[in-house]
This record gives sequence, C-alpha cells and structure tokens, in this order.
Amino acid sequence: MIKVELTKNIFNQSSGFMGLKPIQIVFTVIAIIAGGLTVLWLMQYELSIDIIGWIVFAEMAAIIGLGAVRPGGKNLFAFLLSSIKPDIRYFSRIGEFDDEE
Repeated sequence: MIKVELTKNIFNQSSGFMGLKPIQIVFTVIAIIAGGLTVLWLMQYELSIDIIGWIVFAEMAAIIGLGAVRPGGKNLFAFLLSSIKPDIRYFSRIGEFDDEE
C-alpha cells in the first residue's frame, strides 16, 4: 500500500466562486462586458453575425488569457512565451566518471 502525506494547506485553501480567484472573476466579467459592448457596437455597421462572432471571440479570448487562465501561476501569454524559449541547463563536469585509463 502506498502512503501519501498531504499538507493541510491543500484542504484549507479557500477558493472563490466556482474555484476561481477574485482577479480571475474580475477579468472574466470584464471580458463578458467588453464582448457585449463590442457586439452592440458592431451590429450598427450591419456586419455578418459570423464576422461579429469571430471578432468578439478573439477579443474575449485575449482578455481572459491575460487574467483568468493561469497555468503555473502565470498568465496565459507569459506561459506560452516561456514555453517557446529554449531550455538552457548549465552543468559542471565535477563528479563525472573518469574514462581516461
């Protein structure tokens, strides 16, 4: 049998509405309001509903990506940027096997 020890911090974490932190809720509400206003603004130009939908989707995805989605504690764009950078790991030769015999 495998024994797993959990700290009390896991159980004592209070989360907000639906597991979201307050800043994530704020960014989600901002995205919804901005999306609704954009729909109302673009409808006066008699654009196709498909075009309006894509514009609003891109706008809301950008706003939610800045604040609501937080993989690894970073916002989505910082996380994606850090995954693009090359992983450079420095090493030393101390403790290596000596094959020169």
